[in-house]
Amino acid sequence: MIILGSGSDYKIAEKAVKVLEEMEVSYDLRVASAHRTHARVKDIMTNCSDDIEVFIGIAGLAAHLPGVMAAYTTKPVIAVPCDGKIGGLDALLSSTEMQLGTPVATVGIDRGENAAWLACQIIACNNEHIKQALIDKRESYNQKMDNDEKELIEKIAGKHYTRTTPVEQEVKTIDKTLEISEDTRVLLISGNYSNIETVHKITQTLDTLNIKSQYKVISATRTPDKLEKYIADVDDYVDLYIVVSSLSTILSGAVVSHTTKPVIGVPCSTSLLGIDSLLTMVEMPPGVPTATMGIDAGENAAIYVARILSIYDEKIRESLKEYMKTLHRNIYYE
Repeated sequence: MIILGSGSDYKIAEKAVKVLEEMEVSYDLRVASAHRTHARVKDIMTNCSDDIEVFIGIAGLAAHLPGVMAAYTTKPVIAVPCDGKIGGLDALLSSTEMQLGTPVATVGIDRGENAAWLACQIIACNNEHIKQALIDKRESYNQKMDNDEKELIEKIAGKHYTRTTPVEQEVKTIDKTLEISEDTRVLLISGNYSNIETVHKITQTLDTLNIKSQYKVISATRTPDKLEKYIADVDDYVDLYIVVSSLSTILSGAVVSHTTKPVIGVPCSTSLLGIDSLLTMVEMPPGVPTATMGIDAGENAAIYVARILSIYDEKIRESLKEYMKTLHRNIYYE
């Protein structure tokens, strides 16, 4: 279901609709404001069909709509922040920086199509038809690049344009295979150990939710071939990935490029308070989204994993319900 905070954001929703139509995924469209018509949002979310697997919230300015949606469901909510007074940065921060327990996966500003692609990736966790369609779509990008390259050459190449001949180089083979246990659902990756506190938050929360994960340190820049090989080794076995990254988050983008499964990104704080990590993680090109959480929000990343898996896994659904009860307790009132 796609909910718009304002009908004026229809062009952003239209991007999502085109993707869902292409992928033959059924959808619903609603307009409701988190502030002007809060009761309307509550009514939509609390009385929606159980068949709805993923929600997309499109909003600008304060952009509280996706967060309010997440408050009334345990299913995954995807936020599309819209360009507003300060280039959409206000909506972006409002969407990502959610409180513990109500995670929202945020895509880039005005990237309605990436919200739809992420929704398809989530649905594909338990839908072989959509899964194969995503794989086919990713493979089609090569042909598009070939066509774009030919058009580019025709438009701007001059008399000194020279087509170089590739020289085949010897590439070192990665002999080691990444092995994971059979019941591993999530592969957690970071580029180094500097973000280990955030990693611990994720693994501890996943353990509490009875979701088996494994953690690996793999650099996207120092050992790119190893990263590609390791993802190929496990991609048929894991449900999704969590990437913890700081500074320029090349790692999350690299993981996204090697899989069609959901990639949840956790940007980490740095000397720039993590804004650099957040922006380089969330602003992905069309077709390759990263489900971006708030800065250092490891627990919310794990809870979002549970929201995805609980769509079709009753045991995880019950674990999530019990975990949420512990978050809702307030010791001052008991």
